[in-house]
Amino acid sequence: MPRARTSHDTNTVTLPLPPQQVAELLNKASLCERLAVSPRTIENMVNAGTFPPPVRVGKHVYWSEVAVKAWQRRMFAAQEAWTMN
Repeated sequence: MPRARTSHDTNTVTLPLPPQQVAELLNKASLCERLAVSPRTIENMVNAGTFPPPVRVGKHVYWSEVAVKAWQRRMFAAQEAWTMN
């Protein structure tokens, strides 16, 4: 197991994370392109509580790939579970 590293000048500890714990971040433009919706649609879904809220970093907003995939699984669960009688 990799060891933690300590930065002596800032007294912070950096713990190594397995790659599966680091989610890709999507900005609003890439999210809109991926879902084929407008920025206004994303804003409306967030305001309605039907889409994960963004995380603001400075003047930009981002969504975690993990959160977006979880939303997609919930939205399409009934459709994917459908079977013909």
